Amino acid sequence: MKAPRRLFGCKICFSRPELQLEKFCDIFLFGRRGHLFDYSSAVVIYEMCVHEPMATVQNVRNQEKLKYPPYPLSTVELQKRASRCCRMSSEHTMKVAEELYQAGFISYPRTETDSFSPNTDLHAIVREQVDHPDWGTYAQRLLNPEERLWRNPSNGGHDDKAHPPIHPTKFSTGENNWSPDHKKVYELVVRHFLACCSQPAVGAETTVEVDIAGEQFNASGRVVLAKNYLDVYRYDSWGGSLLPTYTIGQQFVPTSLTLDSGVTRPPPLLAEADLLSCMDKAGIGTDATMHEHIKKLLDRCYATKDANSRFSPTNLGEALVMGYDEMGYELWKPYLRAMMEADMKSVSVGTKSKAQVLEGCLQQMKACFLDARANKVKLLDAMGTFFASLGQIDLSTRHKIPLKL
Repeated sequence: MKAPRRLFGCKICFSRPELQLEKFCDIFLFGRRGHLFDYSSAVVIYEMCVHEPMATVQNVRNQEKLKYPPYPLSTVELQKRASRCCRMSSEHTMKVAEELYQAGFISYPRTETDSFSPNTDLHAIVREQVDHPDWGTYAQRLLNPEERLWRNPSNGGHDDKAHPPIHPTKFSTGENNWSPDHKKVYELVVRHFLACCSQPAVGAETTVEVDIAGEQFNASGRVVLAKNYLDVYRYDSWGGSLLPTYTIGQQFVPTSLTLDSGVTRPPPLLAEADLLSCMDKAGIGTDATMHEHIKKLLDRCYATKDANSRFSPTNLGEALVMGYDEMGYELWKPYLRAMMEADMKSVSVGTKSKAQVLEGCLQQMKACFLDARANKVKLLDAMGTFFASLGQIDLSTRHKIPLKL
């Protein structure tokens, strides 16, 4: 892991009390250069601005921005959004979704499809929700032509030809036997469906560029003009700060000018929703098996998951990666598993035979196994690197330990 680095940057603040905007009375403008890692350079720029503090507005850009609603709900997306929004594991999400499906409240929850068929009566599905105390009013607005809120769902580009996107199939305000998680998943499915049938949110974005002593600074702000789908889809947010009106050529002296400092930070640990995205992109698992792969990693103690659904590798997990790496195998990377998944899909569509795929896979796995057994010392040495200091492995006996894979 790289050591944190100090970084520096100039920040100006311009207060406009005459606008009587308590929340937005200060405008912060950051240098276009971004942050600098050299303190001396940052000080030189800061002193230049202090000696010539007059700011001149050079450019003002106003743009309309749209924030589009999500695509219809597939299994992977359900797991990702339940992880982010409901703090539920992918495995538990699928268990709850299966129970809701079996009780008739949502459609089949194992689907890769994220596009509705033109024959689907979407209005009928919305009509079933008009009496709900939480989102019923929004459903009524959605069906009212005068509101001009309806928009046919976007096509996500995936259709497994077997099941539609996940959507509500029966109205409920919460059954007596439902747990809080059942209510969360049902609400997520309903709100997601209503959102994907809605117009995008509309915003106005303003960017102001100013010059101080030859240095460029900028600020941007956004105001939401029409929330549209955001009115029902509380899992998405789209805020920003409001910028007062500026005109090109306008001049002002900043209320304050500061030299800020900070440190670089490592990226956060991988969240379950992000892990699902990576697996989907790499071709590991299917909509029905991704959560099982994650559970196996945890059950086998290759990784742990904290209260925020973020993963950390264990000593065992890191030792396996190091051991396979020393053997010259990239078994810890997604390529082999992705190739197996692709081959199985080829069998399902008829471009490869089951026997052909099975034979190729067995030969490859057998070669890996024989090589790993012949080089077991490398794997055990890697274990020793992570466990010997804890007194969990006697390195003197590593040549006598049988390798069972």
